[in-house]
Amino acid sequence: MNPVHPMQHDNPHPDPGTDGLHDRIQAWARMRPRAEAAVEPGRRLTYAALRDAIDACAAGMMAAGVQRSDRVATLAVPGLDFLVTFLATAAIGGIWVGLNPRYTEPELDAVIARIEPRLVFAPAAIGVRSYRQWMAALPASISVIDLLDAAASADASQGMPFAAFVASGKSIGRAQREKRYAETRAADPCLIVFTSGSTGVPKGAMISHAALVGASTVQLRIWPAHPLRVLDNLPINHIGCVGDLCCYALVGGGTVVFTPSFDPDASLAAIRDEQVTVWGQVPTMFQLTLDAPGFDLTLLASLQRIFWGGAHAPPQLVARLRRFAPRIATSYSQTETVGSVTFTPANAGLALLQQTVGRAVDPYQVRIADAEGRSLQSGEDGEVQVRTPFGMTGYWRDPQATAAATTTDGWQRTGDIGTLTPEGDLRLLGRVHDVFKSGGYNIYPPEIEAALATHPGVDQVAVVGFPDPLYGSVAVAFVVATASAPSVEALRAHLRERLANYKIPKRFIFVDALPRLAVGKVDKRALQAQAGATP
Repeated sequence: MNPVHPMQHDNPHPDPGTDGLHDRIQAWARMRPRAEAAVEPGRRLTYAALRDAIDACAAGMMAAGVQRSDRVATLAVPGLDFLVTFLATAAIGGIWVGLNPRYTEPELDAVIARIEPRLVFAPAAIGVRSYRQWMAALPASISVIDLLDAAASADASQGMPFAAFVASGKSIGRAQREKRYAETRAADPCLIVFTSGSTGVPKGAMISHAALVGASTVQLRIWPAHPLRVLDNLPINHIGCVGDLCCYALVGGGTVVFTPSFDPDASLAAIRDEQVTVWGQVPTMFQLTLDAPGFDLTLLASLQRIFWGGAHAPPQLVARLRRFAPRIATSYSQTETVGSVTFTPANAGLALLQQTVGRAVDPYQVRIADAEGRSLQSGEDGEVQVRTPFGMTGYWRDPQATAAATTTDGWQRTGDIGTLTPEGDLRLLGRVHDVFKSGGYNIYPPEIEAALATHPGVDQVAVVGFPDPLYGSVAVAFVVATASAPSVEALRAHLRERLANYKIPKRFIFVDALPRLAVGKVDKRALQAQAGATP
């Protein structure tokens, strides 16, 4: 078993395998009814008020005919509408799916066709974008609930106003609602999260109450904060929003502080005004926030903990973050693992934070395996595989993909390539689909990206493989330069001191910004297309 970091947390956390999300909300509503559970601009809910809002929404769902395992979808920004509809769906045994407002209508339609929801919650508009026509065109079998208030939603084509939906739930008695709650089991799936689809058609990971509660309990043990006030500005269709931030805060009896989207100024204002103690982001979001014109170190005075995931943080960024909070960390997770399975320790040095994603903690195990499924020794690279009691229950309506995701001896395949240090720390080398051969050698883009990121003239970088008639594939580096932009030859010379010659990119393309997926990760498919279009 890999080393465990023994960290303490003084909140009561029962066995995560025995209760559901709503059990936790009810417990905190009894113990701390006046404590804040969730905050968004202009609205605040205590745990007692959150419980009552969930009860009212759950009753409305039952009146609308939502049964156990029925799907409910919500189109919304991070905030209380998302939170209440998700938790109410979970409480009555339904399965909730988040829809990103940045999706195009064809993308929204594709998700709706795959999950066949009984209910869809959506506002007639978010910002300047209208969803009226899209809502009106949904199949007649779907009940559409308009999240905007009645005054702002006079056009009945959008569906039933939310206030009317809640009023309809008054036909459901308390005993009837409580009976449904009692029928919901911790092993029941309550959430479907679709993978980003950066390497193919997205798959819908089904996630149970037990997985969300269990993963959050581990995270609370490893990353405690007092008081626990967590900023959440990630898209609601992402496990980072629902699991790593929301459930982490609520399972721990803390407060979720929402901003409706990622915005550097809004993040800084929320941290200051709401006394946020935990700030978790993708590295790009940190970099944009720290570089914002309005950045002031005093705005971060309340922070106790900073963590990042989803990508390696450049060395310069890690060094900057060390100045802003007493504890910074990174970890390793996937949608399919639900929560993080490796963590850097609290006293991690810069090298560990920059080069690894930490080591497995109890009850997780991590190994590196070859193509035949044999465990490899430290220093050897292969597929990262995980044993976890809190992983996904499978892919939605995809038994073949579900079977392929787990080895015959019970290890979950991640599709990531990595290696373990002698101390048990995990170094990620890339995705199986991102690794390419050049002249017979395996090329791992993150290794090249990490080396390039140490050059002072490089602000951001991404490396992709591109077909080549001589070598099969070659590395192409996309570079966002700092004010002191380096030359291509300077970058090559920098890399020659750090990497074997065959790993040095054959082409360097300077860009103003890297294309991003909705959650902030680099869109490498878009970069490969750009490499083909750039002479």
